[in-house]
Amino acid sequence: MSYNSSFLFLSTVILISLYINPVFSQPFLDNAKILFDCTNTGGLIKPFSEINCGPLPVYYNHKPSVDITQQYQDIGINFIRTHDFFGPTDIHTIFPDWNADPFDENSYNFTSSDEVIASIINAGCKVFYRLGESASQDENLRNPPKNFSKWAEICKHIVMHYNDGWANGYHYNITYWEIWNEPDLNGFWNGTAEEYYHLYQITAEALKTYNPSLKIGGPCTSSITNVNYTIGFLVYILENKIPIDFFSWHCYATTPQELYINSLAVRSMLDSFGLYNCENILTEWNINLLTPQRDKENAYNAAFTASSIILFQDASLDYAFRYRGTQDNSWLLKFIGFDISLFTADGKYKTPALTYKIMHYITRDTPIRLLSNSNSSNLQYLSGISQDKTNISILLSNFDSPDTIYSLNISNIPWNDSYKAVYYLIDDNHHLEITEENTYHSKEFHITKSIKHGTVQFIRLTNSSVYPEEGPPVASLPFIFRSPLFDPIAAILRILVILFLLS
Repeated sequence: MSYNSSFLFLSTVILISLYINPVFSQPFLDNAKILFDCTNTGGLIKPFSEINCGPLPVYYNHKPSVDITQQYQDIGINFIRTHDFFGPTDIHTIFPDWNADPFDENSYNFTSSDEVIASIINAGCKVFYRLGESASQDENLRNPPKNFSKWAEICKHIVMHYNDGWANGYHYNITYWEIWNEPDLNGFWNGTAEEYYHLYQITAEALKTYNPSLKIGGPCTSSITNVNYTIGFLVYILENKIPIDFFSWHCYATTPQELYINSLAVRSMLDSFGLYNCENILTEWNINLLTPQRDKENAYNAAFTASSIILFQDASLDYAFRYRGTQDNSWLLKFIGFDISLFTADGKYKTPALTYKIMHYITRDTPIRLLSNSNSSNLQYLSGISQDKTNISILLSNFDSPDTIYSLNISNIPWNDSYKAVYYLIDDNHHLEITEENTYHSKEFHITKSIKHGTVQFIRLTNSSVYPEEGPPVASLPFIFRSPLFDPIAAILRILVILFLLS
């Protein structure tokens, strides 16, 4: 496919994703029929338990912020992107004097970055290292480096420190290295697209020359609608034979289907350029930033999260890093609706974190995916079975449909004796709590139930006496953030803050 036809293809897909919903626009069905067969399996379920930041608190924050390593382990987080720690892993913190010698280990200060990276490793997670700067109003951190080759040399020595023991360093074998963050936004990059291409080229070539096994990528664009950082970037990559192991991009979506369709669009774009082995990595995602704070912390976002992760199973994504895990303890951020963390500053669960706990249960206990013989457009659902056939899990999510009656049928149950069905619920009154337990004897499991709008259900079928624990208590949201009365004021503030950050 030519570059012009690639451009037209991507533009068409983007328009489809933004303005119509061909797959999920069928009329509401009073009775959604969901069919699984325990003999019809298809690969392993992916947890998509990647995240930005943590488990240490936001760097500039103080008590009551806490280390949430235990919480990350409880929900199965396994891969952490080092973006927006606001200091520790940023280039200007590690290499504080631009005029210093990049070959001299005394020019570097790894004190705070060592602490952050060690916390990720000690939590049992992999590191996805973002080379660049966190969000900032400091123009010096937004401007392109004064010398691209020197900047690339600094990046190379950071790799040397963490992978090869340089400067009293480590042997962490960090594989993924992302170059800059959201260069399509003035809030992160005051240069041109061509300057970013050049910085990417020099840095990628320097790192690959040092160690060809590293995975290098970008452009971590804030959306896929800017052709300078999709088509234009890839044209430059191919014309100049520049290495790229992954294409990274961001999306804060109104619906899970938007994330799904955009994921397929990126995969199709990469394939149209012949980049079949280039990984498709969503390095920031969450619900639309303009939604009220309550919809970022309640069951509505839990359903958004569950529906998104279910759709990710078929979205041709390699990884999806949610933004974010930790957050500071700011009432202002909450009031304007910008606190999008999974946990509070003092370590309490927010309701969306419970979805990750379910995915941890599913991929730990029942990782083999059961393929569905149905296609219900108004619900998202996922099922898995254990290798030893002792457990079956079903996850159902209703994000954007009305209250729905569904019929669930699972055939060829692999047990001759009785088994138990345990029902869990996430809504605004239940936080992954067991609402019902029943015993069944048939090799065909059939139920008809309802699932309310903005809720998540988890069902575990088991012939074992052990089944997943209920979820922990979740943080309560003060009335001022729950009340729709403040929505117009908060919406105006959100827009003003976004304009300020991007100015």
